[in-house]
Amino acid sequence: MKALSEQVERPPIVAVLGHVDHGKSTLLDYIRKTNTVAKEAGGITQHVAAYEVEHEREGVMKRITFIDTPGHAAFQAIRSRGAKIADIAILVVAADDGVKAQTLEALASILESKTPFVVAINKIDKPNADLSRTQGSLLEHHVYLEKFGGDVPWTAVSAKTGEGVGTLLDLILLVAEFAELKADAAAPAHGYVIEAHRDEKRGIAATLIITNGTLSSGMAVRAGRAIVPVRMMTNHAGKAIKEATFSSPVTLYGFDELPEVGSEFVTHKTKREAEAARPAEIRTTTMITSDAESTRFFLPVILRADVTGSLEGIMHETAKLGDAYTGLNIVHAGIGTISETDVKTAIASSAIPAVIIGFNVPVDTLAKESARQHGIQIETFDIIYKLQERLEQLLKERAPRRQVEEFLGKARVLKLFSSRKDTQTLGGSVANGKIEKNALVRIMRHAMEVGVGKVAGLQSHKQTVDRVETGGEFGAEITADFEIMQGDTLECFRVQTV
Repeated sequence: MKALSEQVERPPIVAVLGHVDHGKSTLLDYIRKTNTVAKEAGGITQHVAAYEVEHEREGVMKRITFIDTPGHAAFQAIRSRGAKIADIAILVVAADDGVKAQTLEALASILESKTPFVVAINKIDKPNADLSRTQGSLLEHHVYLEKFGGDVPWTAVSAKTGEGVGTLLDLILLVAEFAELKADAAAPAHGYVIEAHRDEKRGIAATLIITNGTLSSGMAVRAGRAIVPVRMMTNHAGKAIKEATFSSPVTLYGFDELPEVGSEFVTHKTKREAEAARPAEIRTTTMITSDAESTRFFLPVILRADVTGSLEGIMHETAKLGDAYTGLNIVHAGIGTISETDVKTAIASSAIPAVIIGFNVPVDTLAKESARQHGIQIETFDIIYKLQERLEQLLKERAPRRQVEEFLGKARVLKLFSSRKDTQTLGGSVANGKIEKNALVRIMRHAMEVGVGKVAGLQSHKQTVDRVETGGEFGAEITADFEIMQGDTLECFRVQTV
């Protein structure tokens, strides 16, 4: 067991969570004094990023590591993972908007992981900011703030002007002191993988957060089955470093396979030692196929994204697309450049060639040429909701047309007046809904279907009309090749092609 003297204070790892557009990235932006938001497509954080900052408290400079988690619905799993990795969470709530659906999702992630948290009521510089209403909104959702009968620390801030940001950082460090975060610099480094991507020049890369110990060049890192010798390591600013210690975010390049985001990593003295500790391979396939017996239409899709976090968000959103009759079949999903192999997979995917969708990834020249020759559709995006909208549109365009019945109303046959050839004249009363001219009617007798006819003519109060509503009596000419009887029920409907 490590001696107690080896345990030293560890800087806090802080996750910033909240609803989309409530100013999380702008808040970090102000803290870091760089412009992150402008670099993100649509001004929405698409990736999880980690940054280190310093803040002076009681005359001592202290380090804080921030994890910026996306706020929009596609990234719920990433947000949840951010809360689990962090020591402290900041729940950002806009003073002009209050508690929203994703605020509650973020709160649930925080509470589930039992992470201590601080509330930052942001955008107090806005003309329509209402601090009292926002505080009330939080109290309604059982977030009991300090000074309002609770123990949740909070402060009002403006990420735009910087007002209250210093107080927020003081609160974080105060919460960290109460948590008594400790680590051992002499221990082998371990922590979590928070992002992974494929770098065209340097291979598979992953961003790690060290929670204990020290990571140095010459060691080997293993996350699940993925192994990398520590040769090329950069800090949060992209600067090459030889050593990093607890609470620091680092990026390592050259993994032999893609590490799973959210997985724990450990260090070994050598690569050989790491390989000996590698768990046995569990063979799985990335092919996701639809039930061959299903009557649903499935649009085959190949997904490519720049990082695993984005891919996870896209998969989460695309799972919602479709209905009882249509859906997406994700034939393959991976990270990195769209290649000729993806085009070959699209061609062979099914009777319908797959659509290749890329997010923040390039398309190589061979892939473009092969796609053009074989008529394979490749589309790329840099905003997830635009990608989702396009897939929804493609699904509607490609799905076969089908006929659906629109129920209009129900009537009872009160009297039969005449019958000639295939036309019968009758009187009836509308029980609910309406009966319309030129609509179809299903004739029901003792709860059994007799057949389907058509309303050729309709009269009410001796006037020719187009429809008769609930409670109205009518005379109708029904074309049908079977006999309609007094007491039958008419179910009126239209058939639409969708």
